[in-house]
Amino acid sequence: MVAPTARCTARARLRIPREGRRRMRALRHLLSSALVLALAVVGLIAMPERAAAAEERYSAPSSGYWNITGRGWGHGIGMSQWGALGAAQQGRGYAEILDFYYPGTSMSTVGNSLIRVALTAYTPTANVTLSAPAGQKLSIGNVGQKPAHTGTGRYSVARTAAGYVVERRDKINGPVRDRFTLAGKDVEVSSGDGAAVFPRQDGTDGTWYRGTLRLVGSANVAGAFDVVNHLTLEDYLRGVVPRESPSGWHAEALKAQAVAARSYALTEKKASHFDTCDTTQCQVYGGRAAVVADGVDFKPAAKEAASTDAAIRATAGQVRWYNGAVAFTQFSSTNGGYSVRASNPTRHPYLVARPDPWTGTARGDSRTSWSARLNVSTVQQQCPPGGTLRTLVITGRDGNGPLGGRITGARVECSNGSKNLASFTLGMLSRWWKPTASPEQQYGFFLNDAWTTTANHVFQYGRDTDEVLVGDWDGNGTDTLMVRRGATFYVSNDLAGGNAEQVFTYGRPGETILVGDWDGDGVDTLAVRRGAQYFIKNSMGGGGADSVITYGRAGDTVLVGDWDGNGTDTLTVRRGPEYHVKNAIAGGRADQVVVYGRGGDAVVVGDWDGNGTDTLAVRRGAEYHVKNSISAGRADRVLVYGRADDVVLVGDWNGDRADTLGVRRLP
Repeated sequence: MVAPTARCTARARLRIPREGRRRMRALRHLLSSALVLALAVVGLIAMPERAAAAEERYSAPSSGYWNITGRGWGHGIGMSQWGALGAAQQGRGYAEILDFYYPGTSMSTVGNSLIRVALTAYTPTANVTLSAPAGQKLSIGNVGQKPAHTGTGRYSVARTAAGYVVERRDKINGPVRDRFTLAGKDVEVSSGDGAAVFPRQDGTDGTWYRGTLRLVGSANVAGAFDVVNHLTLEDYLRGVVPRESPSGWHAEALKAQAVAARSYALTEKKASHFDTCDTTQCQVYGGRAAVVADGVDFKPAAKEAASTDAAIRATAGQVRWYNGAVAFTQFSSTNGGYSVRASNPTRHPYLVARPDPWTGTARGDSRTSWSARLNVSTVQQQCPPGGTLRTLVITGRDGNGPLGGRITGARVECSNGSKNLASFTLGMLSRWWKPTASPEQQYGFFLNDAWTTTANHVFQYGRDTDEVLVGDWDGNGTDTLMVRRGATFYVSNDLAGGNAEQVFTYGRPGETILVGDWDGDGVDTLAVRRGAQYFIKNSMGGGGADSVITYGRAGDTVLVGDWDGNGTDTLTVRRGPEYHVKNAIAGGRADQVVVYGRGGDAVVVGDWDGNGTDTLAVRRGAEYHVKNSISAGRADRVLVYGRADDVVLVGDWNGDRADTLGVRRLP
C-alpha cells in the first residue's frame, strides 16, 4: 500500500469560482440523496453491478494488443454452414437442416432462369482483356445485333467517348491484328463455351466463366464499364457452392448449401443491369475455372467440383418458399452457437435468433469458438484524426449465448474526444467477441469505476519499484497516476501505459510526499513533509515551496482531504483511532477531533458519495468500513473489495465526482 502518510486520492473538481462550487456542492448533495434512496430500494451492490454489465471498459494495454476470445464467423443470420455440416454428420438430411434454419418456410421448385452476375473486380473498369477457351472463337458485338467480329486470340477492350475500342492480338504482347470501335452502351461477348477474362493485355492469369459476358457502360464513371456474366441459374451454382462450402463436406450439407444459394440468388436484385455480385457482399462466385493463357496456350484449373455438381443436380430447381415467394435464405460460416434475427423481422420472420444445437459439433470446426489478437493500433484508427486511444468501451450486447452475446454498441474514448462505432467487428471474425487480459495484465493497475469486481481500467505504468501517487494533475475532473523515483516525478494524464506527459523534480529523495489541491483551483499538486513541517507547492514543477506551515507532531500519521467541501484540501493528523482535522492550510489547533475505527486500522480517504466532502474508510484485510461524514459511530456501509494483500489506490477514475478503489498488483 502507498505509505500511510501519502494521500491516496484527489476529488475531481471543475475550475469554477468558490460561489459556483458551493452551488454545485448543493446540487451534488441532492443527487447523492436521491442515489442513497435508490440504493435503499434496490440494494447496495445490485445497482453498480447492472451498470458494469451494460458497459465494459477496456483501457489500451501497454502490450499494444488485447487477447480476444470470440465466437462465430460472419453475420450469423440464417443457416450456419458449419452447423449444417454438424447436422449432416449426425445423420440429418438436407431438408431437415433447412427446416431448422429457416422455420416456417417450405420446399418449392423453380425453373432454370437466367442470372446476371457483376464481376466485382471489373465493376467498374477502364479496360479488360477477353479470350475464348481452347478450340473456340470469340464473338463480340453490340447487344441484339450481329457480332462485329469473330476470331481467336486476345481481345483488349477500352471505352471512349466514341464507344468501345477493341484491339485483337494473336497472343500476349503481340502486334495488333484488328482494331475496331463499337458504338453504344452495351456489348455482348460469347463463344461456344463461355469466355475468359483478364485484367490486363499483358496478364496471363484470368478466370473462365460459363455463359456470356456483357460490357455495360457505367452511368457514374466516365470512360468506364461493368463486366457482367450472364448464365443459367444451375450453371451459376456450380461456381458458387464449392466456394461457399468445401467440396469435401458431407453430401447433405452440400445439398443444403445448394438450395440456400439458389434461393438467395433469386432474391437478389442489385441493379438494373445485374442481379447479384461475386463476393461475400452477395455470395461468393468463382466462375468455372482459373486459367493461365497467353493467346496460344489455355490451361484451366477447375473451380467447380464433382461433389458440389452432384448436390446441385440432386436438388435441381429446389428453393425455400415463404408466403408465395422465394425466401431470403441468408447464411454464414458459423453462427457461434446462437443465430441472429433478421434486420427486418417483419419481412423475414423465418430468420430468427435462437440456440443452434448443431453448430460447434462438426469435426474440424475452428470458427465456432476462436481466439485472436486485437491490436490497439487497429482500434485507434477509429479515433478522431490525430487521437490516441485511451479506452475501448463496449456499450451493449444482445445477451444471446456466452460472453454476453454479440456486440450491439461500442465507442472509443481518445485523447481528443470520443466516437461511437458503426461497425463492431474491428477485424475480428464476427461481432461476437470479448477482450481477455493479455499476459502482461496479470500485473499492473486495475481500477474500478464502481464498487464491483470488474476493473474498468487495466494497464501498466512505470516500474515495480516506483512510488505511486494519485491526483487530478490537469484539472479535467479525472484522477490519474504519477510515479516517483527519488526526487523525480513522472506525470500521466491518462489511465494508460506509455510515456509520462510531464517530468519534474521536487524535494529530496526519501521525503514523504503528500498530494492535494491546496489553493482550490481544481488541480492537484505536491507537498513535502519534513517532521511537522509542510512545504506546499501550488504548481506542477520544481523550485521553492509556495508556503510552509507547521501542524501536529513529527510522529503523526497525516491524511489529506477536503473535509468541509469548500474545494480546498487540508490536513488531518491521526493518533491511533483519533483524527485531528484542520480546515485551513495553517498551524494551530484542530478544527475538529473525531474518533473512528481502531488504532491499528489502515485508513483511506475519499469522497465516497460524491457530495464534495472527503471522509474516511478503514480497511481490515479486504473489508472496507466506509463513513460518509467526519464523525464517530458505525460505518455507513461495509464493502469487500480485492484481496487482503492488494496495494490499494483511491481516485475518481471516470470523472463522476465519486471516489472508488483500484489495486496495484506487482509480480
